[in-house]
Amino acid sequence: MLRNFLKKVFEKASKKATARSGSAIASEIHQTLEKTEKQPITADAIRGYYRKYNNHIPFNVANNSKDQLARYIGYESYRDFVQKNTRNGNKVSSYLLWFLIMALGVSLSWNFFVTDETCCMIWMEDHWEETACSGKRLERACDTKTLRKMKRVEVCKDAAVKKNGQPVLWYDKSDDVVTFFTYHGLHPVNGKTLKQATRYMVEKYGEECD
Repeated sequence: MLRNFLKKVFEKASKKATARSGSAIASEIHQTLEKTEKQPITADAIRGYYRKYNNHIPFNVANNSKDQLARYIGYESYRDFVQKNTRNGNKVSSYLLWFLIMALGVSLSWNFFVTDETCCMIWMEDHWEETACSGKRLERACDTKTLRKMKRVEVCKDAAVKKNGQPVLWYDKSDDVVTFFTYHGLHPVNGKTLKQATRYMVEKYGEECD
């Protein structure tokens, strides 16, 4: 909150100052406060605030100084600034929360009422294929991403397990046999949840590279 407060103070001063330097901004604030405050903050003190603000150095501002700077940007006091800005922030947060709740409700309703019961996919050796729903053993309801992305693959020992920081391989180990896949989810045959592949798993169970 303090940093946001000082940002507003310095932005106002920079528009009125004769230059964009810290000295010019401090002089503008000090000269304005001289007209309204009995003991205005010194230009040196304001310049120090500006330097630390610009260099992201943690610092404290005396309560009296914060009140003067608050009046400089049109508030009664620093407390007045905090209350008004916090109230506005909470109002925006409330609107955003309400919007997210409504969006989630619409999404859940859509998924509940608009499911396509005629679309299924079936596992064919090493990939999924779309098919009409018939109740076959390896048949599942359509899932667009799984249908498009999941493949069973042979990997060599130096295969990448991540790209751009995101996992690209998953595996299942059953009866001491490890099978690798290109997408997460359930094993298409035994229904077990696939695990994210690690460098250790690839090096231990991958094929020798050509």
